[in-house]
Amino acid sequence: MKYGFLGTFCVVATVLGITATVRADISISIPADRSISAATGQEAPPETAAPTKRAYNNPQSTSNPVLTRLELDTYNLVNKYRQSRNLPPLTIDPAISAQAKAHSEKMARDRNMNHDGFHERADSIAQTIVYRKAAENVAYNMGYGQPDLVAVQGWIESPGHQDNMTGPYDLTGIGIVQNSKGEYYFTQIFIRKAWYVKDAD
Repeated sequence: MKYGFLGTFCVVATVLGITATVRADISISIPADRSISAATGQEAPPETAAPTKRAYNNPQSTSNPVLTRLELDTYNLVNKYRQSRNLPPLTIDPAISAQAKAHSEKMARDRNMNHDGFHERADSIAQTIVYRKAAENVAYNMGYGQPDLVAVQGWIESPGHQDNMTGPYDLTGIGIVQNSKGEYYFTQIFIRKAWYVKDAD
């Protein structure tokens, strides 16, 4: 049995250009000036979330952001943990899940757990959701009967990942893919919406 977890991704951007750096256990935040700066570092499913069979070897395509059973179970586990800490549950968002799924598909194909391209995923999300803060957790495991439990427990036991799980977020997206080797790759993106336009100016 194998498992792995990777620290969250930090992006620093200015109006003139983007510089990306990787550092363990970091989330990103969007301050009021719309530049991106580093900041140290989710119950009812939506109508689009349809349960599927517990067999996890047939993930949905990124063109169809309906959650698989494993993704729904992971979403519920994270929300259960948030509620145990007296935090409101996160709402699943199909557009965010599509970004998370695409990243998990790439990790599974390349057999490489990473946060590569997080700023592009954040930019894509920003096309439809005005937000103040974003973070991402990824995980990998194989050989476990309940890979969702292994991934979420690993996030809980890692301070930076736990900070993302319990952070001031209201939206999330989850994408999980199993490759031909039987390896599961998890991506969960956390978003804090900007409730007023001036929040994102």
